[in-house]
Amino acid sequence: MDGDRRLPPAATLASAAAVLGNNDLLREILLRLGFPTCLVHAALVSKRWLHHASNPAFLRHFRERNPPRVLGVFACYPGTPYKFLPLLQPPELAALSRRAASSFDGAFTANTYQRVVHCRNSRLITVFLHEGTYRHSLLEPLLAGESEAVLPQTPLPRHLPPAHTQGVFSQTFLPEDGGRDGITLVSLWKVWREVRAEVCVLGSGGWGVPTTAVTEVDLPYAETNFIEMLPPVHGKVFMVTGFGYTLGLDLATSNFFTLELPVGVRSNYMLSCAEGSGIYLFSADGFHLSVWLHGMMGNSDGAGGWLLVDTFCVRCSAGHDWVWMAQDGDFLGVAAVEDNAEFVFLDYARYGVVLYVHLRSRVVEKVHEQALLNHHFIRPDHIHISSFMMIWPPIFPALNGRHDQK
Repeated sequence: MDGDRRLPPAATLASAAAVLGNNDLLREILLRLGFPTCLVHAALVSKRWLHHASNPAFLRHFRERNPPRVLGVFACYPGTPYKFLPLLQPPELAALSRRAASSFDGAFTANTYQRVVHCRNSRLITVFLHEGTYRHSLLEPLLAGESEAVLPQTPLPRHLPPAHTQGVFSQTFLPEDGGRDGITLVSLWKVWREVRAEVCVLGSGGWGVPTTAVTEVDLPYAETNFIEMLPPVHGKVFMVTGFGYTLGLDLATSNFFTLELPVGVRSNYMLSCAEGSGIYLFSADGFHLSVWLHGMMGNSDGAGGWLLVDTFCVRCSAGHDWVWMAQDGDFLGVAAVEDNAEFVFLDYARYGVVLYVHLRSRVVEKVHEQALLNHHFIRPDHIHISSFMMIWPPIFPALNGRHDQK
């Protein structure tokens, strides 16, 4: 019976009160909660706990010790609908993963042509076809009550000439701080050997006046299509060219610059933010993954600025049943990366397999395998992947006056 349960001794209660009443000890306890979701729950105890949990200095320390987790990936092969592929999560994060999957499925069921353009800090920009026109929308699957917001129609470049162009390559990006303000549209095209760009930023009054940039590239007319435009890193957008260098565009100054790649790296690479002003480059050669770091102190540094900081043989390190299928000539494609070299997603295109590699722990997981009609001879198109992260910083609920200050 409830009346028969023994209460903790008074000395135990006094000791607990003394520990929790000490601000330094309380911060150490909060720091060891491990997950932002647990931190939000702890902040509900009182205004005092909320004050400590939401302090910017404490949050920086918490993030260093407990980096935000990747919940899953949005993935599709060309011509197929997008899927949300959840990663195996501890119980503390399982509900978040289910919420993301449910919200995503609900939004994309209504329009099977909808695809993910950019994903950052649990927000997504998608593009969909509406009455013959492509429109963009903003989704926030982890925020309760937030509906899909359709963005204003993206403008065409103002200075696009009627002839001698090789098509416009446009991409829409979320801001680097992970917020909603500052969505950026970058349009790139070429006129003979001139590469031109226009950059527009979305504000409260719609798309702003574009800034422009022009540069020349020493390439034949027929060789100038860019492979991919990578998301902004430290205010710079990089274009994968396949010619031994990446073409960069500084969004603040509207200046082009070139960045030589490490020796041997051509097109199978991606970039991500490093601490300070640096960038990481992830490249794959066969089953060997290399991670390079560049300080990026200037806009035009040669290949000598790259430092090889990590190498990793994925096939040797993975203990999965897919390893036996590897054949000579197989390779892994770099499909998605995260800031500060936390993890990378790799596309094993021959078998339609997607691998998740956590670089610090050397954990390799198979997160997806596409069913193939002829498993050994049909090679699918490359998959498009956007990693879906937890929200950072956490969103703390407001406490009402009934909570005490203790």
